[in-house]
Amino acid sequence: MEKFNDIWVFIEMSENAPKRVSLELLAKASELAEEAGVQAIPVICADAADHSPETIISALKDAIEKSAPSAFLFGSTPLGREVSAGLSAVMNLGIAADCTNVMYRESNKDLLFIRPAFDGKLYASVSLDTTPQIGTFSTGIFPLEGNAPDIQANAKTLSLASDGSEIKARLVKFIEDAGLADSNIEEASVLVAGGRGVGSAEGFDKLRELARLLGGNIAASRGAVEEGWISKDYQVGATGKTVTPKLYFACGISGAVPHVVGMKDSEIIIAVNTDPSAPIFDIAHYGIVGDLHKVIPELIEIIKQTR
Repeated sequence: MEKFNDIWVFIEMSENAPKRVSLELLAKASELAEEAGVQAIPVICADAADHSPETIISALKDAIEKSAPSAFLFGSTPLGREVSAGLSAVMNLGIAADCTNVMYRESNKDLLFIRPAFDGKLYASVSLDTTPQIGTFSTGIFPLEGNAPDIQANAKTLSLASDGSEIKARLVKFIEDAGLADSNIEEASVLVAGGRGVGSAEGFDKLRELARLLGGNIAASRGAVEEGWISKDYQVGATGKTVTPKLYFACGISGAVPHVVGMKDSEIIIAVNTDPSAPIFDIAHYGIVGDLHKVIPELIEIIKQTR
């Protein structure tokens, strides 16, 4: 790669507003672009929600062939995953999926992607020798600081007009999954998370009650998910979701590195654990050494009484 060109960011819209992950990626792309001396370009597909992924992929392919960006960043959303993977396939491009960081390398004039490997036990540095380099990222990887970036500045808006010839699948009907909506923990301002110390699926009942009282949601460590106590949709960590709530309760969670990387940027972390030497206390702002099955019910009663 002799010259590094612009960095594109796929802007995904929801109810006429950009999704948070798109804004986070645009802010990060702006930092990288400044280092590289290029521009961060928001790419907006008009009325994307009304079109198939194949139509979006076709429009992006044409735009890439005309403008030759050096990198293209996507959110790890259902649409972002499908479009980025499809674009990788039709253009024979490399892709770094579910990354936790990305940096610009002046010496190579490219981006270096960082992603978890071996179930989050290690991190791999991924260099792609095809352009544009494609990377996908989850919500919360790059927390927004200050005002959200303007998606209209330098924006590239693509038309999705199509004769339908490239479409291989069509949406027949949409059935809302209330359970999936409940597990959208990335947007929660308060999370009450449980680990193996919760002890059982029933042990999460009190965590749910506390979460409801605080207007938040529950979450879990990989250990609790592996025990079958809760769905993987609620898993936080390197192999789960990255979250940045204002308040994060870590209940019965030891604080292993793969979990910590998914919640370490929470504004306030409160840990409850019977082991005073548990690593979670190293990052917690407040710690309670005690049995969560006694601490959480008492906390619930205190909150009820104050209200």
